[in-house]
Amino acid sequence: MQNEEKLLTDYLESLKGEIAVVTKTLDKFFSDRIEQVAHLGPWHKEYYGNVKEYIMRGGKRLRPVLVILGYKAVKGDTVPDNLYTASLCVEILHNGSLLHDDLIDHDETRRGGKTFHATYRDINYSRSKDKDAAFDYGMTMAILGGDSLINLGASAITAANLDGDISSHLHHLYEFAFQNLVDGVLLEMNMISDDTATTETYLQMVRMKTAVLFDRSLMMGAAVARATESQLDALEEFGVKVGKAFQIQDDILGSFGDEEKLGKSSSGDIREGKKTMLVFEVYAKATPDQRKEFDQLLGKSDITEEEIDRVRELFRETGALESTQKRMTELLSSGQQALDKAEPPLDEKYKKFLIGLSDFLVQRDF
Repeated sequence: MQNEEKLLTDYLESLKGEIAVVTKTLDKFFSDRIEQVAHLGPWHKEYYGNVKEYIMRGGKRLRPVLVILGYKAVKGDTVPDNLYTASLCVEILHNGSLLHDDLIDHDETRRGGKTFHATYRDINYSRSKDKDAAFDYGMTMAILGGDSLINLGASAITAANLDGDISSHLHHLYEFAFQNLVDGVLLEMNMISDDTATTETYLQMVRMKTAVLFDRSLMMGAAVARATESQLDALEEFGVKVGKAFQIQDDILGSFGDEEKLGKSSSGDIREGKKTMLVFEVYAKATPDQRKEFDQLLGKSDITEEEIDRVRELFRETGALESTQKRMTELLSSGQQALDKAEPPLDEKYKKFLIGLSDFLVQRDF
């Protein structure tokens, strides 16, 4: 996994200056927030310090990078300083959603550190020695932590001091992204028990939960560059389709990936019974006997390694793996072609960079 992440870092070498500025701006943004609440006492300083630590501990900053690339695809190399501040909004929103996801999924770690709810659960337990009270406390603080980040993301747009019409446009894009994240999670939760859900239902969920921060990030940067509607539409279509392809590859890796490269189990989705693109394709293509066997195995509480391998065989035998890979490739290709629809044309250098980056992200094996 570390070698593959290094490849991504190497691929972004030409943007290392922007990534450094984004990271420095993000650090200052949260340091300023900590100073602003200092008069409220040490508890608030510690709280916002923990929020800052959560967001600063890792991540490639791809979403703010996409904001910058959206700008450069329209205007070329020169970037206004306030774009870096504005670009923080998508990174902060993304992390706010992750903080809440950690709570929903009862995860204990994130990027090598404790999740936010685990941090505050343990703080409370060290004082109260009451497990139930500590659990409730950690949950409460995680809800507040995610809420704080979501609000601070919007604040980053305001703090950028953009022209009024552009600031309004970015706030609109931010609100759209946030609402889609929420609706995507709701759709994902309902799909678990919805017998009418299909591959198209799944792709709609992915568009809202994953792809939205790809396309809105690009559109934010382009909006600051005062892109035409045609340019915005092209970048939106690219972001939506590449974002979907990115998640489909994630689904494939979740059942067929190299565990050493992934840094996690490649049987987790099968054990959990997670409804991925592969699962919906099995539902669409399996014979009655294959479907019966599949349903008996997927998510089985005491599933064996042999049974996990059998589920993988069913993904292959039914044609689900092949059709999933085909859909991913079609989305990637169609998304890349969408960039050619922009009028006036996008900057050629950065259009090629977006195509190369999307190839890497979708075809990754980690």
